[in-house]
Amino acid sequence: MKQWTNESIYLFGLIACMIVGTMAYTVLLSESNTGLLGYLILPTIILSSLIFGMRAGLTLSVTLLLFLFIYFRWFASIYEAGNVQFFNARGISFTILLLVMSILSGLVHQLVKHAQLSRLEARQLVAVDSETWLDNAERFRMDLNAERDRLIRHGDAFTVSFIQIHELRRFEGRFGRTEYEWFLNYFSDELHLATRRTDHKYRVALDTFAIIYPHTSPEAARVVHDRIRPLLEQYELQSGEHMSLTHEHTFYDVNRENGKAVVDEINAKISFTS
Repeated sequence: MKQWTNESIYLFGLIACMIVGTMAYTVLLSESNTGLLGYLILPTIILSSLIFGMRAGLTLSVTLLLFLFIYFRWFASIYEAGNVQFFNARGISFTILLLVMSILSGLVHQLVKHAQLSRLEARQLVAVDSETWLDNAERFRMDLNAERDRLIRHGDAFTVSFIQIHELRRFEGRFGRTEYEWFLNYFSDELHLATRRTDHKYRVALDTFAIIYPHTSPEAARVVHDRIRPLLEQYELQSGEHMSLTHEHTFYDVNRENGKAVVDEINAKISFTS
């Protein structure tokens, strides 16, 4: 919260400086006979820096200043009082002001971009289960809806499967925290090994894991579960003792015809298990 407050103060300070700079620029132009073109230069530079960054704004500023310098020096030798010039205090002020405004608006661009990246990183961190580093139920809902939307646009089908391990709700109390963490790491690793990189893995509840298989039939998805099932039926504790973990496997075939109804059913299941 403190960091965000500091960034807010910094942003407000930059905006205040830009407002003062704009007022100074307006006063400067009101004393010069530059016409409408003079009033368009500053907004153009500010917008280029805000949208594309400081480098773009400074590049445009230097280019415009170089053009004006050449124009007033060789093609329009106007030295009457009240005109923008580069050889008096007004011309120097005009030049410095444009460069400063380019830098200020570029700093605003950097600050906003940094804030957006920070929010994105925070959102990604929140969407990850802290014990297995698999995506969580919130990410599952987002990806499920995205797959459904893709299905509506392009057709084809995908499969969603669940593995519910009933003992997980009392595993830690029965065997201790170390054994619990060991199992979660082991199961997460085996889940990654049993699936393709394009298959999305999630922990949607304390005892429930989900997998989204793009462009895959339920029959093909069952192969993955067949690889995992022996690991649960003959799981070896760190003490060397073997135990059978009771588990339940559920499959959903999602296609264009049943997509909306099945996705609603899956979301209802997630809400119930969570």
